[in-house]
Amino acid sequence: MKRQRPRMTYEFRKVSFSRDVPRSVSLQELNDQAEYGQWELARTRISVGGVRTVWLRRKIMPLAVSN
Repeated sequence: MKRQRPRMTYEFRKVSFSRDVPRSVSLQELNDQAEYGQWELARTRISVGGVRTVWLRRKIMPLAVSN
């Protein structure tokens, strides 16, 4: 009988930076999110207008159910 591993469930957050925001400021913000909020980079998109959109994700920990 094969044991199935539970599928990881993620929570997502979308963060956008306008073209006027310096790259160093946006990187510092993302570093803070990663360090203190346990977020990781999921996807990045730079639009034609220069807006940087970043999707962050973090694992949702299942609660242990006691009987």
